[in-house]
Amino acid sequence: MDKASEDYSHRLWDVLIVGAGVAGAVTAHGAARMGKSVLLIDKAVFPRGKACGCCLNHAAVELLERAGLDIRALGAIPVERFLMSSGGISAMLTLPTGLALSREILDTALITHAQHAGAIFMPQTLAEHTEVSPFQRTVRVTKNGIPSLLRAKVVIVADGLAGRMLRENNHQAIAPAARIGVAGTLDNATGQYAPGTIYMACGRHGYVGVVQVEAERLHIAAALDLDVIRDASGCGHAIAKIIRESGMPLPNGIEGCRWYGAPALTRRRKCIAAERLFVIGDAAGYVEPFSGEGMAWALAGGYSVLPLMAQAVDYWNPGLIEQWRRRYADLLESRQQVCRTVMRLLRHPRLTQLTLRALRVSPVLGTPLVSWINHPFLNL
Repeated sequence: MDKASEDYSHRLWDVLIVGAGVAGAVTAHGAARMGKSVLLIDKAVFPRGKACGCCLNHAAVELLERAGLDIRALGAIPVERFLMSSGGISAMLTLPTGLALSREILDTALITHAQHAGAIFMPQTLAEHTEVSPFQRTVRVTKNGIPSLLRAKVVIVADGLAGRMLRENNHQAIAPAARIGVAGTLDNATGQYAPGTIYMACGRHGYVGVVQVEAERLHIAAALDLDVIRDASGCGHAIAKIIRESGMPLPNGIEGCRWYGAPALTRRRKCIAAERLFVIGDAAGYVEPFSGEGMAWALAGGYSVLPLMAQAVDYWNPGLIEQWRRRYADLLESRQQVCRTVMRLLRHPRLTQLTLRALRVSPVLGTPLVSWINHPFLNL
């Protein structure tokens, strides 16, 4: 065991956070600012790529600004338009200003922000199991091939869609028709796609989003039926097929793109809290997002859990389990239901194309949906 791991394993932390993505890092920052001792761990080495759309909608930007993180200074590109295409028909919607920023830069900045607030970060650490005992939880981890135990008064699980820590006794129910996520980034391929616009190509077997991120790179993210990947002999071919059929131009260099994958996207976890444990972010459940709201959900969950976490550190009350279930439902259930409805529509090309024709004639028809998805979280 290395010296750092040995020191960490002999300490009782106020808060141990498993997963240093958006939800985990913002929770670590908030908990550290409250004066709690915080250990943030992740299995990855940062910076790292991830299967994500890299778009922060207006609500997400507001939450990051509240945390004091100036992501515009990191090279984020303002996003103000949304262009959807299907079968050669397209429509443009105006968005409240959001931002596009790669996860390599965003996640690393959030972790650094948490460290500046006092959190300790331990990468390349795989959390595999947790057990509760009086006054604490113990988490079994492996770092550099060496197992150890970490102890905390409260554990926050934010290990994403493919997280392993709760796999043994707290499974996620995956929707039967759930699509998988795929994403990649192209350098020097921005000429066909203007900055400031999210482009979405919709097809029968999935959809593909394209947006310019920092350093004039083009980020491509998709939600795809597993069958279409098999039939097309790979992710890249499936994505190219959907883009062509929508009428959008095929990005230069897409054939050589390195793709990151994510497991089935739409899923729900029945139990999102237990004694001295709260589940947040994608680990708590996920719905195929429409445009940039996925990270807003993660950020909102991270902020919302902080008061309950603070109470649990001081004194564990079993009522906190139900409080988190209700708070999480009040926070995200209606927003995610809207996205479920939109995603069902996008699975039917004819309905999608009829909708796009209507939006071309009267873009204002999309205003209520855009406003609802982007409106700030007011009660955090």
